[in-house]
Amino acid sequence: MQITGIIAEYNPFHDGHAYHLSRTRAHGADTVVAVMSGNFVQRGEAAILPKFARAEAAVRGGVDLVLELPVYWATGSAQRFAEGAVSVLRQCGCIQMLSFGSECGDASLVAETARALADPSLPSATQRFLHEGMSYPAARQKAAEELYGERVASLLREPNDTLAAEYLYAAARQGASFAPLAVRRTCAHDADEAKAGFLSAGAIRERMRADGGCPACPETTQEIWRSAAAQKQAPADLARLERAILLRLRTTDADALRLLPDVSEGLENRILDAAKQASTLAELYDLVRSKRYPHARVRRIVLASLLGTYVSDIPPDVPYLRPLAIGQRGEEVLREIRRCGSAPILSRTSQIAELPETAQRVFRAECRAGEVYAMTLPAVPAAGAELSTRMFSLNS
Repeated sequence: MQITGIIAEYNPFHDGHAYHLSRTRAHGADTVVAVMSGNFVQRGEAAILPKFARAEAAVRGGVDLVLELPVYWATGSAQRFAEGAVSVLRQCGCIQMLSFGSECGDASLVAETARALADPSLPSATQRFLHEGMSYPAARQKAAEELYGERVASLLREPNDTLAAEYLYAAARQGASFAPLAVRRTCAHDADEAKAGFLSAGAIRERMRADGGCPACPETTQEIWRSAAAQKQAPADLARLERAILLRLRTTDADALRLLPDVSEGLENRILDAAKQASTLAELYDLVRSKRYPHARVRRIVLASLLGTYVSDIPPDVPYLRPLAIGQRGEEVLREIRRCGSAPILSRTSQIAELPETAQRVFRAECRAGEVYAMTLPAVPAAGAELSTRMFSLNS
């Protein structure tokens, strides 16, 4: 059985994801395991649909097993996001291929870029450009161009190619030997361009929020969306916590902010000053962001403050494998993971008490994030959804 891994957010699961799955299966994948972000995503935002709904959409769309990427990694920088997702796939013990979306569609070039990221001379070259006031991504691109040429550096300008290179770099660091499969992305960014390619997830989310539609998504995703929206369990919006976020920042101090991921070089003071002036989240982000500090980094730090995510709490490996949804051959894959895997499978939340303290700490953070996420929904559900919601099974 050829088991292939995919790293995704499925925010929401759309036609481009369905295409990625079909191309992955065309390249020999019998079964597909997706590692999916939970209720918060790498852009520092709340996912538009709750994670169990998004996982259900994924298995209805053809994924065999959805495993959760816990909040500590799902809301991190590209490097931390990749480290966590690869950790999950590696600990399955049976993933043979890693399939990813790519602007270039060239797995060998992505692998070459990943090797460049591993070069010990890259950090010092990057640091030089950071001192010139560049953001970290821009500084690393410039350093890569200087050291390895335009061909490698060009990949670091594209978001999906950059993530793909991070996946392969993380796999090399962790000793995971996945065969890489690059599926070329074709993506349009608004409805007028949709005929030229798949509508982007960002454009789809804009439509979902604006008029309640769910364009460029499989019918199964649309059904899940309509049901969640009718129950006022979607769309999630972090702006519903706008005043709480501003209050938290106005009542914290620089020492506390310095303990958060990605806070350095006095950025904590810039955030505190902005929080004193801003009356909205959008205004806060705009006051903090700069050429050096991109919007996404600022959002992730603000979210980390809200969730109480501190660098010292984040272990090197994801300490458990948690299924969110099981598809057509998911049980078969789980049996293989039980046979070959190196991390416990958390099928029921009651099992967490049997796991080591590190796993319990990660799960407690997931529970806190779940309660925060509940406050971003149109109607606040009862507390404890993280403990009471059962994973979806396509065959039950």
